[in-house]
Amino acid sequence: PDGVKGNGEWSDLAGLIAPRGQVKKLIDEVEADKIADIYQMNAFFEKLHENYYSLEWTWAWSKIQSFYGLSIDTITIKDIVGIIKKWQNAVVALDKMIYDDAKKEFSLSSSTGFGVDGNDHDREVDFEQVRGAFENNEFVKTVLNHIEKKTALGQSMITRLTLIGNK
Repeated sequence: PDGVKGNGEWSDLAGLIAPRGQVKKLIDEVEADKIADIYQMNAFFEKLHENYYSLEWTWAWSKIQSFYGLSIDTITIKDIVGIIKKWQNAVVALDKMIYDDAKKEFSLSSSTGFGVDGNDHDREVDFEQVRGAFENNEFVKTVLNHIEKKTALGQSMITRLTLIGNK
């Protein structure tokens, strides 16, 4: 990490996830009239956005140190590979839960009320015309794409680290 600003608790500001310390700084600057208009506030948010990955990494490294009991002096490639595998498994498991939940929206019980004036085939056709087919749903495609990308990213990092470790 290149600083300490990302450490500690984070807050959700209507979709903007930010370190509470930075949120407090914003509030303090507004109260002190250092930020006096919307343009200055927007500049503050732009700076948060620019530094997001640095802030995020500072927070993540802090959690890695405390959870795994590691330091910059003790962490090994094996430790990093293990952390990546746990991350990868968690991301994919969560995405699969989201996928399974989305699948419920396309189940037979969800199609109740569609094609009520026809047979089962008419209900299916009516449902697909309104909601679309599960396999072609953009949200479903996005979830499957996310699983694929994160699996590939994790594997790529593991491969690169393994090559480094074998030198």
